[in-house]
Amino acid sequence: MLKLSANISLLYPELPFLDRVDAAVRSGFGAVEVMYPYAFDARELKEALDCSGATLSVLNAPPGDYQGGERGLAALPGREADFRESLETAVHYALTTQCGNIHVLTGNVQAGLDEALLEATIHRNLSHAAALFAQHGLTLLLEPLSRQMLPDYSLTRVEEASRWLQVLKAEGHDNVSLQVDLYHTQMEQGNLAALLRRYLPEISYIQIAGVPGRHEPTIGEINYRYLLDLLREHRFSGWVGCEYVPMHATDAGLAWARDWGLLKRPEKCLANA
Repeated sequence: MLKLSANISLLYPELPFLDRVDAAVRSGFGAVEVMYPYAFDARELKEALDCSGATLSVLNAPPGDYQGGERGLAALPGREADFRESLETAVHYALTTQCGNIHVLTGNVQAGLDEALLEATIHRNLSHAAALFAQHGLTLLLEPLSRQMLPDYSLTRVEEASRWLQVLKAEGHDNVSLQVDLYHTQMEQGNLAALLRRYLPEISYIQIAGVPGRHEPTIGEINYRYLLDLLREHRFSGWVGCEYVPMHATDAGLAWARDWGLLKRPEKCLANA
């Protein structure tokens, strides 16, 4: 059975953030994922996870100045100290919450930046991240993001992410994997089934949302039932993150997951201790 994780940065928007963990468990999820948990103390998030019995499946490393448009620091020459500080923060949250996966956003490309300098900067920073995470038993996830959402992003195609994966593995970093958000991938390049068949051995985390609109996976042009059956066929064992904006109440909108045999409400909902 595929393992679904609830993205509580987007799902259950009617609830206070930490209360969303328990709501996800009551809906039948065994795990939650968080984009940026840094507005909350890591111990608060850990307590919410412990009280509900949920796993934190992935978190993003701090992206830099999010309000100023930054989406990661790895591609930014001269920001190496800030990048390393962001990694230390992410490691602290991951270890506190027992989360094994950290997605490191590579960041936007600065206008006029020399391509060789861009490559060298990304390489140096990702190598450092992989080495640091390995010390703590953590996995570095690389995810291509669509230019429709982030026009200047430095990593936009699955092939590019795979190339960086191979570079890092050739250096001995075995704790690196791909995170593929099929919402972004559909908008950037399509051909989802063929991409999954080709790159699934390199992928340990998948995210889903309908295109267009980023709503429930039953809304839009992607045949998710076919793609999820494909994952089952290939015995995909990683998490499948539900990273979408619910059209209506989150729990009612999860009828698709129950109809497809992917979610089942717990017989007895866990009570907060």
